[in-house]
Amino acid sequence: MPDKSPDLKELKAIVDWISVTENISQFSLKFADVEIFLSREQRVDSPPIHQVAAIPPSAPAPVAQPAPDTNPMPQAAKQAVKDALADDEVIVKAPMVGVFYAKPKPGAEDFVAVGDKVRADTVVCIVEVMKLMTNIEAGVSGTVTRILVENEQAVEFGQSLIVIKRDA
Repeated sequence: MPDKSPDLKELKAIVDWISVTENISQFSLKFADVEIFLSREQRVDSPPIHQVAAIPPSAPAPVAQPAPDTNPMPQAAKQAVKDALADDEVIVKAPMVGVFYAKPKPGAEDFVAVGDKVRADTVVCIVEVMKLMTNIEAGVSGTVTRILVENEQAVEFGQSLIVIKRDA
């Protein structure tokens, strides 16, 4: 089976993941004709990139339509969530760009539901990046009051996922 080179979205997800992971000082990845080296410690001179001259199109290029907003929560609603946050509530945020999973596997029960009691080490969801599943823990003991994203929804770095009311 031939190796599939990563697309730009996958490469960005890798770079984003490495940038938020503090215990990785160097990262190297090679797929067929694509090679990536990331380092927090030193600068690496890269070989020159060979550019191919663009061939002018014979017909006018189609005009791109703006992509629909895939985030169901508009900016005003996000601010409303933050404003409505009580002093004893904590937001569990996405540590990386990826896909939110509320269940450990298809057909299984959700990790948590509104009203569930959780401990700091309770896994509340999974965020997947490039087939790497990362368990996301509650971080505090308390009760789940809101789940802000849908199962299998794409999430951004720092996006609010779950609200937990801290135990007294």
